[in-house]
Amino acid sequence: MNKKELISAISSNLHIADDEAKRFVESFQSVITETLSDGGEVSLVGFGRFHTKTQRARIGRNPATGEPMKIPAKVSPAFSPGKTLKDNVRSIA
Repeated sequence: MNKKELISAISSNLHIADDEAKRFVESFQSVITETLSDGGEVSLVGFGRFHTKTQRARIGRNPATGEPMKIPAKVSPAFSPGKTLKDNVRSIA
């Protein structure tokens, strides 16, 4: 499902206009992005948790030359699914 299909599904599920659903989805994305950028997390009980993961700096190898190279530390967004979401997905399989 892409963003357009998500907007359409929310629109029909809530019986609202596509424009309103689009504003909702964009606002949701904005709030999540802003919260993670500020170092916070967003927890939706039963659904999951949006948070950040810090990967430490390390030494890697250049695959072309085999020379060691420094790989800098980085922070990445992450999502951990909640129990209810996991259980619902498992029941489908």
